[in-house]
Amino acid sequence: MRDEHNDIHESVTPMYEKVDYSQWSSKKLLERVTDLEEDLRRQNARYELLAQKRRTSSPIHQVKRSRSARQFDPSKYSTRLIALKFAYLGQRYNGLEYHANNNTRYPTIEEEMWKALDKAKLTFPTPNPVLKEGEPNWEGCEYSKAGRTDKGVSAFGQVIGIRVRSNRPVEKQATEEGANNANGATEQDNSKRPSDGEPLPPGQVAFDPIKDEIPYPQILNRLLPPEIRVLAWCPSPPPDFSARFSCEERCYKYFFTQPAFTPTVGHESLLSAKGNHNRQREGWLNIEAMHEAAKKFKGSHDFRNFCKVDPSKQIDNFRRVINKAEIVEVASTGKGVLGYLDLADFQQYQQSPPAKGSNSHNHAIEPTVLRIPKIYAFKVRGSGFLWHQVRHMVAILFLIGQGLEAPSLITDLLNTTKHPEKPTYDMADPSPLVLEECNFPSSEMQWIHLGDYTGHEAGVRKAGGKGNGKHGLGGAVDELWRVWHKHKIDETLAGSLLDLVARSNREAIADDQSEGDDEEPSRSSRNLESQKVYQGGDAPRLLGKYIPILERPRMETVDAINAKYLKRKGLDPPERNRGATE
Repeated sequence: MRDEHNDIHESVTPMYEKVDYSQWSSKKLLERVTDLEEDLRRQNARYELLAQKRRTSSPIHQVKRSRSARQFDPSKYSTRLIALKFAYLGQRYNGLEYHANNNTRYPTIEEEMWKALDKAKLTFPTPNPVLKEGEPNWEGCEYSKAGRTDKGVSAFGQVIGIRVRSNRPVEKQATEEGANNANGATEQDNSKRPSDGEPLPPGQVAFDPIKDEIPYPQILNRLLPPEIRVLAWCPSPPPDFSARFSCEERCYKYFFTQPAFTPTVGHESLLSAKGNHNRQREGWLNIEAMHEAAKKFKGSHDFRNFCKVDPSKQIDNFRRVINKAEIVEVASTGKGVLGYLDLADFQQYQQSPPAKGSNSHNHAIEPTVLRIPKIYAFKVRGSGFLWHQVRHMVAILFLIGQGLEAPSLITDLLNTTKHPEKPTYDMADPSPLVLEECNFPSSEMQWIHLGDYTGHEAGVRKAGGKGNGKHGLGGAVDELWRVWHKHKIDETLAGSLLDLVARSNREAIADDQSEGDDEEPSRSSRNLESQKVYQGGDAPRLLGKYIPILERPRMETVDAINAKYLKRKGLDPPERNRGATE
């Protein structure tokens, strides 16, 4: 049997031999071409085999194997209890709290916070077989929160307490025992780990609990949506810290505009005001009356007529202490894009009818009318609040500001001996409500804010620079600017269009008004029509003929509501219950 080399040598004529193919027959030429093609095929096959061997043997051309996800071993890390202060715009979220098996259209703030903590491997919760994969699990994390916020409500100073991973070195003995533990992170001995200011064993490098620690706010802000920003962290809260029970005071703000809604044009929209020659136009609020009424909330009162009763909690104590309640102006916006509100046709008050023949529609009250619109807020401070308490308080204040109720209504509703049953009325819209502050004993909480840098000396704080999580690319200020800018441009465009439409054809409006200037509509005649009632939303609601609060149907007493719930569930009455805070 001939080998491959001899076969090629015999079938291929050497290149230096010159062959005269002109003397070859056609048959011989075809045989020659066939042999050459077969030789070429064999050579190509051999070269391809050699090239394949080179590719598989060379490390450059080796195919990389996909690496499996590395298991995170919590036993190799120490932990510490910290407090986080964060803010969020809640309009696109279903409140703060996450409830298992409660599918909602929008996510909750806790879901977003959990995703960020879990992705950054900052928490080591105790496994819960009841929860699905990816569901928030706070078991074993010493988790607590200062205040609950409902769907649509925002917060600028929400606080949570939580145990998180730390950069603090782990004692070698604890690491080895954790590695030998069959259950890994589920049954680790945390008592042998240095934690929360405990001195390090001899031979280990000194650890600064702030300078050398994980930058928690910066890491979480990279993973959270732009509407949720961590603002500060407290490295050493008290050992028994609870964000809920350690909080001494909570402050809420409810924002609203003046006017509350676009003023209604026409003679019928002017409301009579006793003892005042000027008549207030519908859409404006009496800020002074609201401010005086808000002061009546101050002190210790039973607020059962200013909240929503949750029978599942069996609350029987509705007494809460309000430290301060007031109406404050947030900022003067100047003339702004809604300049049409300065025109006489839309102003808050109209003086007594001018003499006939005068140009009434160009007459304005000067200089008492300031540039508008303005932004105000109901600001209230207290140790704790009942469910929906602030929104009920604001709803009554709006009725007083519109002149539909007297300020004495608040005194009447706080008198639960005289009025033990809550009248039926709607609470204010959730979107303008903000949990502004959660205050703790200053001696126990040292907050490290974005932009702060604390050195080895206690209390030394220097201004942070680039990359400190506050300014620069990816910083909280830049991210929040984007959120604000989008809404500001939307506001400017919508406001400019509104101003354009409202200013058009003003002569016709003035002629319609001048025909009835000598007449003053009575409250009774206006009640025959549908009353516009402002409740904090984007527009007033038409509620038909207005019925005063104290003349409306009453709900059942708290005791009756609680007793019905227990009977329906077949439960025994509890001995005593606290009221849940908002």
